[in-house]
Amino acid sequence: MAWLAQISVMRQGKVLLRESQTFERRSTAAAWIEHREESLARPGALDALNTQPKSKKTPTLADAIDRYVQESNKQIGRTKTPVLKSIKTFDIADQHCDAITSADIIEFTQEKLNSGIQPQTVANHLSHLGAVFSIARPAWGFPLSAGYGRLSAR
Repeated sequence: MAWLAQISVMRQGKVLLRESQTFERRSTAAAWIEHREESLARPGALDALNTQPKSKKTPTLADAIDRYVQESNKQIGRTKTPVLKSIKTFDIADQHCDAITSADIIEFTQEKLNSGIQPQTVANHLSHLGAVFSIARPAWGFPLSAGYGRLSAR
């Protein structure tokens, strides 16, 4: 079963924006609607959409991390932001979201482990990165697979 989430923004009887996405879970569809409506309600959000070129570049993982930190509705823990910023110093952060594979995540994990970081710390970093992966596709349409965020460094 699939769930279709739809958003329409109308002003003075005219449709300014219409978006829809399909999700495997109802809860994910509801979360996407809620997050998208919140971001569109921000001052200037609709104006920004109208000024963006239609052919946007594919975002990088660094772009996804930046947006996650900037738009996080929850209070980010005191270690999460520095961890995410440190991930941006690795090669994986420069990759386009649609090109990241599980092999890239494993390579990143190995790179961290080979630098002497303890497996528990690497697992913590992957957990924080997994939070970005889990929200990037449903909330912003970034082509990141939430499944990659479930890897473990053990």
